[in-house]
Amino acid sequence: MLNLVTMKTLIGLYILCTLILYESNALERRSVFYVKHNSTEKTQKSVTSSDEKPTLWLKDHDAPRVRPHFSLTKTSNFLFDLNRYRCSESDTPDCLNRTTLFRAKIVGELRKRLKEPFTDGDHYQVRYNRPSLPVSSPVCRMQQANVRVLSWKEAPFTWNEVGSYLPTTPLFGDVTNGSCVIVASAGSLKRSQLGPFIDGHDVVMRFNHAPTEGFEADVGSKTTIRVVNSQVVTKPEFRLLTAPLFRNVTIAAWDPGKFDQPLSEWLATPDFNLFENFKKFRSNQPQANFHIIDPRSIWRAWTALQDLTQVPIRKNPPTSGFIGLGLLLPVCRYIDIVEYIPSTRMNGLCHYYDEELNLGCTFGAWHPLAAEKLLVFQMNVADDYSVFQQGTVRIRTDHLDHC
Repeated sequence: MLNLVTMKTLIGLYILCTLILYESNALERRSVFYVKHNSTEKTQKSVTSSDEKPTLWLKDHDAPRVRPHFSLTKTSNFLFDLNRYRCSESDTPDCLNRTTLFRAKIVGELRKRLKEPFTDGDHYQVRYNRPSLPVSSPVCRMQQANVRVLSWKEAPFTWNEVGSYLPTTPLFGDVTNGSCVIVASAGSLKRSQLGPFIDGHDVVMRFNHAPTEGFEADVGSKTTIRVVNSQVVTKPEFRLLTAPLFRNVTIAAWDPGKFDQPLSEWLATPDFNLFENFKKFRSNQPQANFHIIDPRSIWRAWTALQDLTQVPIRKNPPTSGFIGLGLLLPVCRYIDIVEYIPSTRMNGLCHYYDEELNLGCTFGAWHPLAAEKLLVFQMNVADDYSVFQQGTVRIRTDHLDHC
C-alpha cells in the first residue's frame, strides 16, 4: 500500500511539473519581443523594463534622463528569431537572402513607426511650411541646414557674458577631408568587436556620458568629440565638471530652444540652463574646446528632415546623433555610423552600457528617430551586408562642392 501511495505521489508531482513547464513555455511564446541568443552566450541576469510614462532613472549605472519609456507589449509586435537572419559569408546566396529579409523587416518597422499618430503637443512652437520647389539630394539638403556652433563674434554674444566664454578655436581644429565615425550608444554594440574599426578613424564622435572604459573591444577607446544635451551639462548626476570622460576631448553641447526663437530669448529661457556649468567648465579648464551648438541650426536640421520626409514627423528636436551628423558634414570625406540602423545584433537594449530594455530607443518614441534613420539609410552608400550584418552605414560627402 505504501508503494502504491508513493507511486501516485510521484505521478502527481510529474504531472504538476509538466503543467508548470508548459505554462512557462506558453508565456515565452506569447512574449511580444523575443530575441533568441546564441546558446554559447550568457543570458542577462537582470533586465530593466520601462514603464509607459516619462521616467527619471536614478541608478548609478543608468544615468538620469527624461524620455518617454514604453512597455514592450505596447511598442511593437517585433517577434522573430534573429538567428534566422545572421550570417557571416556575405557572398553566398543564403546570406544574401537572410540579409534581404532582415532589411525588409527593419525598414518596414521604421516606416510603420513613422506613420504612427503622435500627440506631442506644441511645446517647441514649430511652424513648418513644405517647400513648393523640389528638394535637393538628402546630403546636400542636410549640408544646407548648416548645423554649427555659436561664435563670440555674433550678437548677442559680442556683449553678453556667455560670449566671453565661447572658445575661439574651431570645433574640429584643422581637420578637413577626414575619415569620421559616429558611435551610437545602442545596445547592439555589445559583443560587436567594432572597437579597432572605430579607433581607425580620424574623428570619433560619441554622445553624452557613453563610456569607453571597460567597453574598448566593442566601442573603441578614442574620442575626438562628445555631443551632449543640456541635461547632461546641467544635472549633477552626470558630473560634467569632474568626470574624466569629459576631459581632453572637444565638447559640443546643445539645448533646442523654441522653433525660430531669437538667441536673446533662448539665453533667458533655455530648456535646461546649461550656461552656468558651461562657464564653470571653461573657467576651470580655459584651454578646453567646449562649444555650444546654435539652437537655430538644430531646427534647421529638423526642417531639412521634414523636407525630406513625406509624412509629418514629431515636432520635437532631432537626436544628438542627427545633430552630430550635421556638424561632421563639412569636415569629413565620409562618415561611418555604427549601429544606428539596427543590425542583426539588435538585442532590445537601449544602450551598450546599461540594462534598460526599451524598443523606443531603437525605433523612436519622442525624437523623430524613425524619420532620421530612414533618411540616413537613404543617404547610405554601403552594401546591405555592411549595414544589417556588420552594423555600419557610410555617407560620402565628397560631392558636396556640387550642392
